[in-house]
Amino acid sequence: MNSKNRHIRLLAFITNLAIVSFSAPVFAVDDGARAFWKAREGETVLSFQYLNLNMQASDAQQFAPGHYIYPSSDIEGNVVLASWVRHMTLLNRASSFSVNLAGGSVQADVGASLPSEFLPPGATPDVAFSQSSSGYADPIVQLDINLVGTSRLKSNVDLFNYEPTWTVDAAVMLGVPMGEYDDDKLVNLGLNRWFTRIALPVKYHFGAFSPGYMGSFEITPSVWIFEDNDDFIGQTLENDPIWQLEMHLTQDFTPTVFGSIDLLYRKGFQSEIGGVEAGEELDIGDLGYTLNFTSTDNLMIRASFSSNVFGDSDVNNSVIRMQFVYLWHESTENFKKLQHH
Repeated sequence: MNSKNRHIRLLAFITNLAIVSFSAPVFAVDDGARAFWKAREGETVLSFQYLNLNMQASDAQQFAPGHYIYPSSDIEGNVVLASWVRHMTLLNRASSFSVNLAGGSVQADVGASLPSEFLPPGATPDVAFSQSSSGYADPIVQLDINLVGTSRLKSNVDLFNYEPTWTVDAAVMLGVPMGEYDDDKLVNLGLNRWFTRIALPVKYHFGAFSPGYMGSFEITPSVWIFEDNDDFIGQTLENDPIWQLEMHLTQDFTPTVFGSIDLLYRKGFQSEIGGVEAGEELDIGDLGYTLNFTSTDNLMIRASFSSNVFGDSDVNNSVIRMQFVYLWHESTENFKKLQHH
């Protein structure tokens, strides 16, 4: 009986490997540690997150409406993110498809250093003003497929034999312009334009692939590409791509707790409004940490904090994140039911 229990617990653990996170340019957050770990085909994951974003730009010349960066500004955002993910097999490789929804509020206190042509209606040149936005952000869908290191994970045998070392994925994300947007505002939860991200997540797994002993080094280069917003304060907003590099060093502390050191660097996104360049391009590097606790076979709780430590010294930002992940697989749940008979 003890042997059976161990096998069921191991099956539940390996099946429930996936941790889901969510990246959206308007909230300047990363995917998260172990976000691209693979789970068994048929795994379903629900994730709910609360994010608190604070950003101050003192003498910054950066002007990035989609990132809430304005000269002499103070921003606070409170956002709830919900994600649904389905793990599957595509082209005989472990893959996943996700749908992500976000909503909340953002408050911006903007100083008096914006050029008059960029001011929203009702704002007076050389006079500070405040704006806020609440409602839904743009929904995002993402398809991720493994290229190297993880073939299909369909059966229990596939799971028990899964011992990854190097893995490489390809992920494509698409943002749909359905979020809250007011063309008279600088501050909006929606971007009023299509956008996409192409990412190449790379992981190296070290340590025994067993709870309490696993570790990983993860690096995800990606590029964000944006359509023009042709209704931005009566003008057209154009942006260069964002070049992004995300890194995580993760390690199990116990069979139910792991932590990670997190890095996120973003560069690019030069804004141009009505054919005139606005400010400078992004140059922000964030460093943070994550703690993840596996409460049950189905529930994981995660907390993380990050803040910028290099890049533009006139921009200060911090993100606090609390996340709850609930995940299940029909066959695993059936095994657990049999255990009690």
